[in-house]
Amino acid sequence: MKKLTLFIIRSFTGPFLVTFLIAMFFLVMQFFWKYVDDLMGKGLEVSVLLQLLFYVSATLIPLALPLAVLFSSIMTFGNLSEKNELTALKSTGQSLFRIMRPMLFFIVILSLGAFYFSNYVMPIATLKCRTIIYTIQQKKPTFGITAGVFYNDIDNYSIKVEEKNDNTGELKDVIIYETGLNGQGKTILAERGEMLKSENLSDNKEGKEENEDKNQTFLLLKLINGSIYEQMGPNIKNEANSPYNKTFFKEAIIKFDLSNFDLQEESEDLFKRDFEMMNYVQLGVALDSLNKINDTMAVEFQRNLSRQILITNPDFNDLVLTDTSIVGMEESMKKMDTLITLEDLKIMEKNAALAAAQSKIRATKDMVYTQTIMRNARLSSIHEYEAAWHKKFTLSFAILILFFIGAPLGAIIRKGGLGAPMVFAVLFFLLYYVLMISGENMVESGIITVWKGMWLSAFILTPIGIFLTYKAANDSALFDWDVYKKAIRRIRKKENRSDIPKSEK
Repeated sequence: MKKLTLFIIRSFTGPFLVTFLIAMFFLVMQFFWKYVDDLMGKGLEVSVLLQLLFYVSATLIPLALPLAVLFSSIMTFGNLSEKNELTALKSTGQSLFRIMRPMLFFIVILSLGAFYFSNYVMPIATLKCRTIIYTIQQKKPTFGITAGVFYNDIDNYSIKVEEKNDNTGELKDVIIYETGLNGQGKTILAERGEMLKSENLSDNKEGKEENEDKNQTFLLLKLINGSIYEQMGPNIKNEANSPYNKTFFKEAIIKFDLSNFDLQEESEDLFKRDFEMMNYVQLGVALDSLNKINDTMAVEFQRNLSRQILITNPDFNDLVLTDTSIVGMEESMKKMDTLITLEDLKIMEKNAALAAAQSKIRATKDMVYTQTIMRNARLSSIHEYEAAWHKKFTLSFAILILFFIGAPLGAIIRKGGLGAPMVFAVLFFLLYYVLMISGENMVESGIITVWKGMWLSAFILTPIGIFLTYKAANDSALFDWDVYKKAIRRIRKKENRSDIPKSEK
């Protein structure tokens, strides 16, 4: 028994690890392909990329893990069936469930680990990944001037050089356009220039100003033999004419602030949503609190609405409208006859009463509209917490269901290797993924309730897993095309016999 257990586990773990790594590789490559425009040209350090790779890989595990379980289980039992090893084991009296027991034990442990991961690790990984991606997106490309092309990534500056020596940093025929805050521009021309990068530079030597520039990075552009054309204020006599001030220089130094080109870490609080950072116990407590608040707000709204709609009159206080007896109705009618109606009012009083009623109706309508928006926002928040609570369990359950689909399916198709198992694994995984995404989208749209949408894939895949397990346990030739061909031939023979007249029979 121990040898059988080790044999089954060894046959499963190898394909599982290989499939998991391959799935992670393709998913990570898909992620980087999606964000390639945000990553290229930023001059990111290797440590930042490795950190991003680590957190991205953690967020992609919920997709790679079910696929790896499905494919490896199909491959394992497909290999056992193709080599007749499964038949040999059954001939010794071992049932399919007994053969699956070592793998099932491994899958249960894996499901528990997936629950722990989604409950504690996944929220932190998602937060870190989201923060790093946003930080990289806000970072400007690495400073680099290309000869013959205007460089516009520095705010308020446009730089162009005709020739550039990448080794020495020497520039020739430099043109710089500077845009001022008031719209007045400045043009700088120089025969030659040189780029000098200076860190922690401070123009002033006072301690306060040094601290302000302490963590800044600047680019010093040393210009030789040039001129500055600066636009002055408009002429008082003729505002259409704006004179220029021309200045010549033999040597000048321009300082550009490059602090925006550095990778500045953003606060994680900007991307943190409470329901994503809680475990399932905390989510349950939060849901109870949110439901109580929603119920309290609904009761309070009903009270306010009653006060807005019902106009109380002292003469109505003594009415007994609930008394349906003849005496009670007569007394109520006598009191109602003494009430003032619109017909009893004068025209000005009537118009004033109607205007007050219209104003009250508009105010009530606005209050109902506002309360409806607030109620929808509260319900949306409750649905987000409920969906996060269900997500803690859906990954673990999906692993179990896909195992009970993959293992019997491998035993039925009786094909190992990468051909047929890959086809069936991709088909069932796409079905699982489409159902999962469709359920979440329908929950967000309010089409179905939260628990139905989050467990939609489980509702559909569970019967499939039970059916395949039953067929595999009974050695059903579900994918044996010869069986279907024989059945079709039998049906055709019966049809042909039914067409023969009785006299000829």
